[in-house]
Amino acid sequence: MKDYSTILFTPEEIGNHGAAYLQQRMENKGLGVPFYLRDLDSKDIDGNILLPAYPGDLTLLIARPGNAKTGVMMRWARERSNWLRDNGKGETHAVVYVSLEQTIEELNAFNVAANERLSITNMAMGEITEEEWKRCLKAGINRRFDPLWNIGYSAMTDKKQIRIDIDAIGGALNLIREQHGKTIDLVCVDYLQRIPYEHAESKTVGVSDNLDGLKTIAMKTAKAPVVCGVQARREVDDSTEPIPNLDDGQWTSNIEQTGDRIMSLVRPTNYKKQGEMFGSMRVDGRCQLLITVLKQKLGPANWAKWCYFDPVYNQLDRLEHDKQNLPGAAK
Repeated sequence: MKDYSTILFTPEEIGNHGAAYLQQRMENKGLGVPFYLRDLDSKDIDGNILLPAYPGDLTLLIARPGNAKTGVMMRWARERSNWLRDNGKGETHAVVYVSLEQTIEELNAFNVAANERLSITNMAMGEITEEEWKRCLKAGINRRFDPLWNIGYSAMTDKKQIRIDIDAIGGALNLIREQHGKTIDLVCVDYLQRIPYEHAESKTVGVSDNLDGLKTIAMKTAKAPVVCGVQARREVDDSTEPIPNLDDGQWTSNIEQTGDRIMSLVRPTNYKKQGEMFGSMRVDGRCQLLITVLKQKLGPANWAKWCYFDPVYNQLDRLEHDKQNLPGAAK
């Protein structure tokens, strides 16, 4: 028999819980998960700022293929893992990266490339020097001290692996909490449309149900911020300015209702030639990335920042106009 009292709260309980929640926010000021990019984490002259992600928050990164969804999420997970390790929380906390797109071995290679400043392309082709190979081996030894966990498939294991769906993600997160005794700090999921589903009347319903499942994981299972990549519809590519909007999620219009924070990503080099204009930014090289904050539940939305993103080294940084010899970015 269901215990309905577990979801019913009296005015007195609401007052007590609400005061405790606000006190927790005050006492833990600065302990939410930032984006680790100064131009987004710090308030600009117009008051725009990306608020830190807190337990229960669902952040969605919407983009077309090849526009840095995976790279940005991997970088976010790695930066948070490094912060936990460097601040004495590596033994007690866990950042979890869920991938249905790449094997855990491929994910590790990307992180080694980023940490050691090695070309992932050269690593994939086996074209690295003896000195670089020694750095890779050292990175493998040091990897055990990083609180960055993976839920995914391995190309190197002989054991039969179960299908990764919403229930499997929740079950693996529970193992991290209950069996390994870790506090889950951040969960990244790559990506929404790759998560399988059952018993849905259509793909649209199935994807929408999985989105609801991720929100539940954020609020109840992990009790941590969840970040999920969302594939944008193909029609975005045909737009005058191919920047995904709130209603551009492939097979789902549920993202604008379910996401607490929604950001779109676009690399101009995928749409314009060198020297052409993308909006009011001149395309110069392959490392320009436009991040637009489409929705933010408790903060300012509908603003954008130009960033520097290098997919070879999985590096994300502010766009240094003088260093990159680029024209100023428009808002």
